[in-house]
Amino acid sequence: MKISKIIKQTIGKKLENLNFAHEYLNNTWIFTRVVNGFKETIQIEKSYWSENALRITFMTEAESVYSFYFIDGSKMEKLHYYEDEESLRDIFITLEEIIDQHALKWFEENVPKDTLPPANFLDKGWFEKLQKFVEVNNIDFKDENSLKTIEFLLISEPTEETIVLSSYFLGELFIQTLDGEWDYDQNYGPYIKNIGGINNFNRRPYKTIKNFANNPHHESIIRPYQAIAGTVKNVKGQ
Repeated sequence: MKISKIIKQTIGKKLENLNFAHEYLNNTWIFTRVVNGFKETIQIEKSYWSENALRITFMTEAESVYSFYFIDGSKMEKLHYYEDEESLRDIFITLEEIIDQHALKWFEENVPKDTLPPANFLDKGWFEKLQKFVEVNNIDFKDENSLKTIEFLLISEPTEETIVLSSYFLGELFIQTLDGEWDYDQNYGPYIKNIGGINNFNRRPYKTIKNFANNPHHESIIRPYQAIAGTVKNVKGQ
């Protein structure tokens, strides 16, 4: 059975009509669309552990649930099993019902909230604050070790202004060590685009800083930066 062909013949048509773009990668069919600047995703994944089984997940940038949440209220991972082409097609009939009756409303109700920083730190005046922040804390836009100081500051003094200035600093660090430029998104505020000169390789410094400030024992600022730097290096073949 060619699952891709059956998906295209069944649920694929509906999702295309709902403006979902399709991507296939490693036995996973990913359908994604952007509504008011926010991404919505339906992912169909062939199980690696169970024969003839699919896992279906619904995701926004804020939440994710498995398909059985809409069937029996379960939040645990459950698989859809099939034995032949007919039973496989039945899974996608069920999926279509879930989309019509539940998922589209769930997407609307799970849009990310409070994504914007409390201030647009690209506005005039914040640059002077940033310069003072850099001088007082002896940090350097071209030294990733400065992120250790940022982490310490956010643990000891996680004020709103410290979070905003740390976000501004992290963005400048991206630009001065990896290349990139500032831009502004109506849903997320300032962000760095085209990191390393790579088209559409974008990151939101405020999100990274806010995640760390909210959970410093399990999050990191240094690791994401190093991962991004590694990606730039690999793409450029350095």
